[in-house]
Amino acid sequence: MVEIPVQKKSSLAWLWLLLGLLIVGLLLWWVFADNDDAERAAVAPAQVAASGVDPAPVTAPGVGTQVTAGSIAAILANPAVHVGRDDFAAEVQVPEVPTDRGFWVENEGARMFALIIDVPIDAVKDINSGQRLRVTNGMLRDKSSLGEIPGRPLEPETLRILENQPIFLIVDEDDIEILSQPAT
Repeated sequence: MVEIPVQKKSSLAWLWLLLGLLIVGLLLWWVFADNDDAERAAVAPAQVAASGVDPAPVTAPGVGTQVTAGSIAAILANPAVHVGRDDFAAEVQVPEVPTDRGFWVENEGARMFALIIDVPIDAVKDINSGQRLRVTNGMLRDKSSLGEIPGRPLEPETLRILENQPIFLIVDEDDIEILSQPAT
């Protein structure tokens, strides 16, 4: 009888299967990728341009840029475009502080009401008339969001002011830097 050596042939089929699955996964990821930023960037400038407001200082939400200083007038010119944004950043002057949590911010003659989020922290920011502030991560809201403001309930005077504003700023104390004190 003749001895015939039998050797198991190694197969690379598993490698081709793995490579195929990887390619299919990448194709699915590419097709179903979240393109919200690109969609918002395409829609927001059209909305701003239709409003007649110069779109230069304002960019689409989520794109990573912030509302720039001097744009309070643009925000007030068309508040509906800006409501819901959480990226307001500017250096502003404080002309008046009518309530414990509310104060007016002003830049280049345009004024907007700002509300400080009142949550327990170690050191409370003392906002006074005449100060210059740097505000970051400000949230632009309208009166439909009054029930969603964190912190203790608002005083009647603060509520009255907010209800009469087309848009207002909500900012956490940690996102306010006092740049200068009022001149004495």
